[in-house]
Amino acid sequence: MPAFQPTADQFRAFRDDPHDGPVSQVNLLKFRVKAEYKPEDPEYGEDCDGQTAYVRYSEAFTKAAAEVGGTTSLLSVTERYFIGGGDWDGVLVNTFPSRQAFIQTLNHPNYKDMSRHRDAGLLCQELIVTRPLWLHGEEQ
Repeated sequence: MPAFQPTADQFRAFRDDPHDGPVSQVNLLKFRVKAEYKPEDPEYGEDCDGQTAYVRYSEAFTKAAAEVGGTTSLLSVTERYFIGGGDWDGVLVNTFPSRQAFIQTLNHPNYKDMSRHRDAGLLCQELIVTRPLWLHGEEQ
């Protein structure tokens, strides 16, 4: 079921999982039609769509993730469903050397500032955590 944040149980299960290797995260994204910045945000009143706001978040998040060895390998908009169907507007794929590296990114000193773009642009998402069998062409 689409959500905006993990539940406390989901976060604890992710944090406490004993797997110590890389994790890749597949994010299925639904953007707001119009970004909804808060009155205290510098972008408040700006005429922009949710996708534009989310791209701002992704750019900042990618830089913060790189500080701990994380990478963004894909940020894309949905073209069509070739198999199956759904109602997602975009896909984001991030990879981290460990789950702790991802958590470090969430604790980045600029995370609150960058996340205002996520909050403004994202209606809901599903985030699937995976353990890569192959990563960048190499068996893990």
